[in-house]
Amino acid sequence: MDLNYSSVKNKNGYIAFSGIALLLVMAIACMPDPLPVKGLPTVKQQIVVSTQIIPDESLVVLLTKSFSALDADSDTDPEELLNEIGVNDAQVTVSGPAGTYRLNFLRFGFYGGINIPFEPGETYTLTVKSLSLGDVQATTTVQSQITFDQIDASLYFNGFDDTLAQVTYQFNDPPNKNYYMINVQEVEQEDIIQNAINPNAYTKIMTDEDFQGQNFGETFRVFPREYEPGDTIAVTLSNISSEYYDFIEKRIDNRYSFIEFLGEPVNYPSNVVGGKGFFNLYIPDIRFFVLEE
Repeated sequence: MDLNYSSVKNKNGYIAFSGIALLLVMAIACMPDPLPVKGLPTVKQQIVVSTQIIPDESLVVLLTKSFSALDADSDTDPEELLNEIGVNDAQVTVSGPAGTYRLNFLRFGFYGGINIPFEPGETYTLTVKSLSLGDVQATTTVQSQITFDQIDASLYFNGFDDTLAQVTYQFNDPPNKNYYMINVQEVEQEDIIQNAINPNAYTKIMTDEDFQGQNFGETFRVFPREYEPGDTIAVTLSNISSEYYDFIEKRIDNRYSFIEFLGEPVNYPSNVVGGKGFFNLYIPDIRFFVLEE
């Protein structure tokens, strides 16, 4: 059963927190396991940046403080953690060919802006000025959106008492070089914050080396999550930059934990000058499914 995507803005122009949680899965998926290291010197806190465009010319930015992996673990309460590490004192702007747009502070380090005319192929700069942590800046180019031509999702019984999600899809690849990320995430409306912080999302990446300029399709099964009839999932297709592809590729084999991602040290590529994380401007194609027997 395919569900329609709906806008995540409310009447006041603010971005609904539930929509933020789902879309940030693409920004903070594939987080690394912590290393059992002791006696590390204290590292100066930095701003960690995660971003995601919503398909209605809105932008969501999550700003957090980096912290030691010894300061929190998987048992840490997500809401309490975000309350502690969210950067809530920043002025955040995005500048592009059409001008500069200020983002509104929402909650827990989330900032949002609406009606920003993001144009594929154009370059935009994110500027963050925090009273407590200083300034960071990042520049990136908007990626063209690629959409599913066909997609379906269902339950798959593997014969070993495991029930997996199976996804079948097709899309048309443009002739230029492209890099893709596909995410599958269970949507649990009653636990929005937990979704955002520890999404346990399935993520796969690929290039178009073997099908450049052609129609591509496949069927894959989602591991290691076990699903049940009635579960709702979101499947997203994103055309990402080569730099972000390299960033995800270095983390794709690790466990997913937002907490560990924010811990120090984080030895992964970043396009954030003076901070960590990644400034992305890609527009995901999002499809919702209720898994049925």
